Amino acid sequence: MATRLRDFFRTLSPAFIIWVLLLLAGIGVGLYSGGMVFWKGLVITNLTDLVPWGLWITADVTSIALAGGAFFLSALVYIIGVKSFRPIARLAVFIGIMGYTAAMCTLALDIGRPDRFWHAVIYWNVHSMLWEVTMCILLYFSVLVLEVFPLVVTHPFFERWPGVRRTAEMVHSFAPVLAYMGLGFSMLHQSSLGGTFGVLIARPIWFRPTLPLIFIISAMAAGPALAVAVAIVTRWLRGTEVVPENVLFNVAKVIGGVMLVYLYIRFWDIYAGTYGYVPLRSEATAALTGGTYAMNFWGWEVALGGIVPAFLVLWAAAKRNRVGLFIGCGMIVVGLAMHRWHTTLIGFLTPLSVEPAITYPVIPTYTPSFYEWGAVAGILSAVLLALTLGLRYLPAFAEGYDEHAAHAHTAAPVPQPAAGE
Repeated sequence: MATRLRDFFRTLSPAFIIWVLLLLAGIGVGLYSGGMVFWKGLVITNLTDLVPWGLWITADVTSIALAGGAFFLSALVYIIGVKSFRPIARLAVFIGIMGYTAAMCTLALDIGRPDRFWHAVIYWNVHSMLWEVTMCILLYFSVLVLEVFPLVVTHPFFERWPGVRRTAEMVHSFAPVLAYMGLGFSMLHQSSLGGTFGVLIARPIWFRPTLPLIFIISAMAAGPALAVAVAIVTRWLRGTEVVPENVLFNVAKVIGGVMLVYLYIRFWDIYAGTYGYVPLRSEATAALTGGTYAMNFWGWEVALGGIVPAFLVLWAAAKRNRVGLFIGCGMIVVGLAMHRWHTTLIGFLTPLSVEPAITYPVIPTYTPSFYEWGAVAGILSAVLLALTLGLRYLPAFAEGYDEHAAHAHTAAPVPQPAAGE
């Protein structure tokens, strides 16, 4: 046993060990921060009655959107029939379950009483958008577990349990059915996240019918973009292709097209309100586009997170430029995070009423506390650690992996990471 462990650690490069230790340190900070929140309550955060949704909800809706590549690419593979996208769909599904896990962890902190999460399952409130969001999270997460299960079972560790392997093969045979279910649940969920904001008539900047559509389309662009970026980074670090290069550039064309559609809808979503005056919606829009948040909005979300990466991704796909594709996809991911941040905060950081003023202060402020940042850092570190280990050790993400042969027990030996990787 000692010899086996010694041989295992010899295969690990110093850079890999340092990376894992950094992530473990981040997890430690997250456990401390989360523990303090559970021990002392939300009073140690900077959330208030005026700003009850902050960094955690932003992280929640962002991670769910970045998991959108799972439903979009799976639909392209199993419903539309683009079979060449199978490798990146596998990666997107693996990233998807990480995204939903991160979302549920942030929600466990944010709701204050996580021990009552099951109330939504038992006590149905069919008139609540939050209830619909909860049910879609649980149902789609269950679908993702079933989709990821066959990928995990490909590891040689499970050879000692043939029954588990046979179960995984049976589950894998239902992949098209799971794709249909995942498409339905995820589209309901992505749209209902926008609808949760869009039904709040007391916040005029949110009360508009375009938010569900914007949340879906932005997830359809950013989810695959994250999968492409992860595939490129893995190639640079390991020297092996998780996803073939031609597939990455073909997916990039889809991402660029979806981004152009998103930008068009986002433009009209922002400026349609200027056709008529809606009390406090016009003021909130002005604050976003020309006031306090103008630099973030025009710089990080629209320009660097939307227009530039949309054309950069299309250019990189045409020129087959891997560096340009990575930069463009990374900018799309950042742009989506900024969109979710602006959507969440602009509704709270503008007054409900000024004549008369019904809150004090009229315009509240919000800056996340150390415990909020620490919890998010810990969740992100845990997700990155799981993603790192999965991409390194699961045969499903090895170069040359044959999905059909693996699940038919006729696969050739899967290449293992070389020493020092």
